Amino acid sequence: MLHYYVNEAAFALPARPFVDRTLQRLTAPLAGSEEQLTVEIRRLPMVPDKSLRQRVEEELAAARTTQDGFTVVETVEAVLDTAPALLLRTRRRKDDAVWLRLEAHVAFNGVWLSFVVSGPSSHRAQCEQTFDRLINGLRWRKA
Repeated sequence: MLHYYVNEAAFALPARPFVDRTLQRLTAPLAGSEEQLTVEIRRLPMVPDKSLRQRVEEELAAARTTQDGFTVVETVEAVLDTAPALLLRTRRRKDDAVWLRLEAHVAFNGVWLSFVVSGPSSHRAQCEQTFDRLINGLRWRKA
């Protein structure tokens, strides 16, 4: 039996091949703006024959074709609480403004987790502060 945990509860599922494809989205108002700072956490299974870098590169290639002005500004290899990670700084155009995306892609227990903080580049400091706090405070839960 598989036990599954969410913020509000825990429950058991029958022994079936469930795949967790959870997407969580948190938003916060930005002072002096109608726009919001967004934090997204996504889970996808790792593909057996592909590395984390290959999966991320595929996603970036898709973003280049679907998002206006999408550019990867920086990519850094890191370790987040013992798990290998790729940290990215990207930007894109949205409604005649430049948007900043700070991304942490992590391979952990066979799962590809992405943590993304985004907002208008005019609120860069708030985006960076949120991202830094997220990745520096990240601790894996023990099963």
